[in-house]
Amino acid sequence: MIDSNKILCFGELLLHFAPDSEGNWLNDQSLKIFVGGAEYNVAAALAQWNNPVKLLSALPENFVGNQLESQLKNKGIEILAEKNNGRIGTFYLSSDGDMQNASVVYDRFPSVFTQSDLDTFSFDEIFTEVKWLHISTITPALSENAYQKCLDLMKEATSRNITVSLDLNYRSALWQNRNPSDKIKALMPSVNVLMGNIWSIQQFLSIPIEYELNGNFDDKNLLKQAEKSALEIQKIYPNVTMIANTFRFTSGEEVNYFATLFADEKLLVSEHYHSDKIEERVGSGDSFMAALIHGTLKSNPVQQILEDATKVAFKKLFVKGDTINDSINIEKL
Repeated sequence: MIDSNKILCFGELLLHFAPDSEGNWLNDQSLKIFVGGAEYNVAAALAQWNNPVKLLSALPENFVGNQLESQLKNKGIEILAEKNNGRIGTFYLSSDGDMQNASVVYDRFPSVFTQSDLDTFSFDEIFTEVKWLHISTITPALSENAYQKCLDLMKEATSRNITVSLDLNYRSALWQNRNPSDKIKALMPSVNVLMGNIWSIQQFLSIPIEYELNGNFDDKNLLKQAEKSALEIQKIYPNVTMIANTFRFTSGEEVNYFATLFADEKLLVSEHYHSDKIEERVGSGDSFMAALIHGTLKSNPVQQILEDATKVAFKKLFVKGDTINDSINIEKL
């Protein structure tokens, strides 16, 4: 019997160009570049914490693709790469910019991923030794093939008794003039672990925010809404056993951060974190997701899973780039 212990992530690998927001990079003729992409960020954290990880993605058939493949292998990530003659997708965002608003500039259409038919590998190759599949809602937004692949992978994972997690990442730039909810609702019957927030739940799953919110991080109605949304999700999709909500309130440089986790019919609330200044806005949610997967696979107590994930996500706000670094060790928080 082959031991099934690998976590499979499916999504686009990107290069993140991070110019400083003042424009000094033009005079310096120097630009920071990070490897990114939501599912890759999750895979990188899990690999760093010694979990066996596979990434299903696409890479260009050139030296850039070859070097990225080597980089992933060095990080302990097994890569199943669709290969073609396209280019790697990129985006531009300074460290003080936010993925969720207009300060991100995407240059990912066309790319090797968005142009790929994603049919190089059989299900048996993809799912060998896999016990968890992770996808974010960014991937189905990228192309009809990518959406169909998400649907097929999730259904296949369910038929193989593989746990499926979905991060409800909303990127308005990727869903322009399209309503995402029908597509995402079609994925939901396969989902076991869901992460997002009350606003993305409303956006993707049409579950409304019914409580009046005052915009403050200490609004008790946030917790009431998190519980109400979770109960509604479980009523419609009984296969969902865990629902995590992250709450990040920023005002200028200041941040307040906490999270909730609904599991075993209870809403758990994390410790609350505050800082006057943050260094990086990218990848915090992905590191939360990685910690959620890691803690669940280790069968940690649910409150510990939540506290660890929240602390990891908060610490990521002080690490430049898209992924965590060695300063964030989930076993020594």
